[in-house]
Amino acid sequence: MKTSTMRYLPVPLLVAGALALSGCGRSPTTFTAISYQPLGLCKGYETPFGPVTAGPNKGFAVFKIESIDNTKYESEFIFAPERLFVNQSPPVLALGTANRRFVHTDPRFAQALGFTSIPETHVPAGEKRDINSVVIIPLGINNPSGGAEANQFSFDLAYDTGYGDKGDQQNVNEGIVFTVTNPPDAKWSMAENCKALSFK
Repeated sequence: MKTSTMRYLPVPLLVAGALALSGCGRSPTTFTAISYQPLGLCKGYETPFGPVTAGPNKGFAVFKIESIDNTKYESEFIFAPERLFVNQSPPVLALGTANRRFVHTDPRFAQALGFTSIPETHVPAGEKRDINSVVIIPLGINNPSGGAEANQFSFDLAYDTGYGDKGDQQNVNEGIVFTVTNPPDAKWSMAENCKALSFK
């Protein structure tokens, strides 16, 4: 199967300083760290019930969540994978134009690729949990955010840390630091079939 390669521009989300780490009694030294690898983009995958496709001008961004490190915080962290998202909003956000793409929770993707779906995970204070499973986020691959063409395939994970339904609140990455573990020269791969991606 033919795959194409696109430049991946790793930007470890060392979350914008005090703004991201200011709530919930946290300081810049009391955060929860989420480590992940972007694995690539794909257009679809097979299930026992037939194919699942992303649709025209769309793809599934695949991320391997490696670990949740709560050793620097004094309270439990509840990791809900469905609160992970990629922000594809325009650079200058107009009212009503938020374009947050959340994790697709259909368990068939993990099953089709031999992974276990990530459940809601409670990480006690002072502990670290290895996750080592994947999530997918269906998103636009035709530069829907209107950003620079060179950055259209640079997708960073974010986490909705509000208390209401996902997407309804303003808190993003509050008390969380994301670390991308790919090497600096890593590239996004695009595959028609998700099974063609490397899951090492």
